[in-house]
Amino acid sequence: MNPLIECCEQNLSKGDFVLSENKFLQENSDLITYSCMNECVLCAQSFYALFEGERVTGKTPEELIEKLTAEIYRWQEEML
Repeated sequence: MNPLIECCEQNLSKGDFVLSENKFLQENSDLITYSCMNECVLCAQSFYALFEGERVTGKTPEELIEKLTAEIYRWQEEML
């Protein structure tokens, strides 16, 4: 069982697409994209995803990936 990461295609299209290409995230999470997540103000201001329903943001796609990676490790430790 993997944690769920939800993304907005609109956010992905502005550079967050590297999230869906990240091998670690692909192997250690279930990544779902939606055409729109109705978070337009947030989407315009930063890169974001929902990790197990909780909002995670980053100033850059790389920062978002770092934060999501840390969340996955935290989630995995809790599940042991």
